[in-house]
Formats: sequence, C-alpha cells, structure tokens
Amino acid sequence: MEPVAIVGWAQTRHAAARPDANYMELAFEVVEALHARLGTGPRDVDTMISASSDFHDGRTISNMSIQDAIGAPLKSESKVSMDGAFALSYGWARVASGAFDTCLVIAHAKLSEGDQAAIGNAAWDPITLRPLGFHEKAALGLQARRWLDAHRLPETTLARAAAASYARAATNPNALRRDQPDADAVGRSAPVADPLTALEIAADADGACCLLLASRERARRFPGPKAWLRGVGMCYDAHSPGARDLADSMALRRATAEAYRRAGVTDPRAQIGPVETVDRSSCQTLHWAESLGLCDPGRSLEFLEQSEGARYNASGGALAAWPGFAAGLVRVVEAAERLAASDRPLALAHGANGALGQAHCVWILGKD
Repeated sequence: MEPVAIVGWAQTRHAAARPDANYMELAFEVVEALHARLGTGPRDVDTMISASSDFHDGRTISNMSIQDAIGAPLKSESKVSMDGAFALSYGWARVASGAFDTCLVIAHAKLSEGDQAAIGNAAWDPITLRPLGFHEKAALGLQARRWLDAHRLPETTLARAAAASYARAATNPNALRRDQPDADAVGRSAPVADPLTALEIAADADGACCLLLASRERARRFPGPKAWLRGVGMCYDAHSPGARDLADSMALRRATAEAYRRAGVTDPRAQIGPVETVDRSSCQTLHWAESLGLCDPGRSLEFLEQSEGARYNASGGALAAWPGFAAGLVRVVEAAERLAASDRPLALAHGANGALGQAHCVWILGKD
C-alpha cells in the first residue's frame, strides 16, 4: 500500500448558528482556506470524499449540493454518511491503492437547522424505541448512569471531567464553548438526562472541516509539517443500546487494538502524544480514555486532571463543539496540528458513529 500523508487542513470557527452561510458556503469556506494555505487549487486535487447527513442537511444526496464549492465537477467524488473519521478511511484507501495521488476529505454540518431531537429519534428501532420519543441525549444519560454505577463513582465525576475539557477549550479559537465553567457551575447547569446536565453534553454546532491527503511522491511537493496515516481500526457494536453493556465499549477496544497493531504501537501511554476523541458527553470523555488504553479502568478522571492527561483532548474535544459528522474529521485535524510540537512520535484521533458510540474509528498519525 502507498504511504499516505495529511499535507494540509482547515476548519471553521464552530458556532451555535451560522445564519450568514448555508452548508455549501461552509464547505467552500474551508476548501478555500485550505488552498490558500497550501498555494493549491482545485486542479491539484484528484478525487474528493465528503461526510454529511441527509437528515441534518434537509435534502437527499446532500453531497450533490457541494460539488461546485469543493471543485468536484468532472472528477471522482463520493460520500460517506457517517462521521468524518470514517470518510478519511475512504480517502486513504483511494490514495493508498495508487489510484489517485491526492484526495480532499471534507465534512460539514449545520445543527442549528432542524429539530435535533426528532432527527436523533429517527435513528432508533422503529418498533421498540422510536415510538417512545427516545433520542440521543436521553441515551447519553443512560450510558452515564451505567458507567458511574459500574465504577462506583459520584456524579461530581462528570462535572469535573467537563470542567477539565472546558479549561482546555479556552485556548482553542475554533471551539464553541470557551468560557471555562468550573465543576460547580457545570453541575448546577440545567438537568437534561439524569445524571447529565446541559454542560455535561456536547454543544451542537455549525461547522466544516477539510484536509488534503497525498501519496508519498506528491507529499514531497508540499512544505510544512505533515501527519502520516500509520494505522487505522474500525469496529461496530449492536445497534440497540439494550444489547450492549453501556459501561464497556467492545467496538472501541477492538478498533483501538487494530489501529495499534497496524501502527506498531506496543505502549500507547509512552508512544502517543496528542489524543483527540469525539466525546458527546463528559462521561464519554472518561469512558473513551479507558477504552483507548490510556489509563486504568475507573482512573480516567485522575488521568484527565493530571499533567499527563493534558495531551488528551487538548482542543476541548467534541464536548466544546459537536458539528455533527464533521466532529471526527476535526479531531484528526486537531491531532495533526499538535503532533508537530509533541515530544512523542505519534498522535491518535478518534471518530464515532451511531448512538452511544455504536461504531468507532481510530487513527494513528505519525511525524515525518
């Protein structure tokens, strides 16, 4: 397989709402910024992969509307209706196969448009759960309660984890939540789904993100730091939350093990520097750290609050801004951006799809 590098990237400043731009304009915004940064143009891109949701965009085949914005006419283009980290695997395969030398991967979402509870409800089983009005935030509460009970931890654990994430987000100019509430303020925010409060659930955002992949030969033409795709792992769990233990994540553990194997990672705590995860709640911030093998079970809050944990979601993670299917690609970009300054050779970026992390994608990035 051809070695593949991320040679450039761009993302929007995530906002609660972007009434000034439709999603086609958001896509154009980041692609234009990418080309300006690299000194390239549409002619330098061989193929494109996008990640978006027809439900969120309010139309079928939503990628057709961004063709002109991303420079896709008369070129090979395809879409993944999943988190952007999974779209990256599609783009990687196109370049690694030798079929293309460059690939633009882009993801976008405008969660300010549409009834997110109704959209989330449509993802559930139509017989058992959808008639109940069940939605993602309610499910996040069930997961958080099960995880706390499994580890015999108090609810304040979730507030402290959220406060740690917001302290990191304060230095991220692209984050939506940057106001640094402390654990007490987080715990006092409006209850949403027991035991989770409003500030313990990721903030819906409008935003877009893109990156450019290049083969080894083509990558040499681009100046500046690069992040090489060293390994990837993906795994799916059962769709119904009642069919899995919500205090465990079999899919993330298996995806992680595969990514580590492919990248030759034998000691992730020593080898991996920046880590970025799609955490839809402060419970997932802690839960995913354990499943990634970065800390011992039940010790993730201690890990997060110590200096060693500063490399974990240094951007604030998805808790500070969740732009739908763009969230995973944002994690890849954040990890790649921090890798060059890291004293460790590798970074990890995580994406998740489906309710409560039904599917997971783990990427290991390496320096030149």
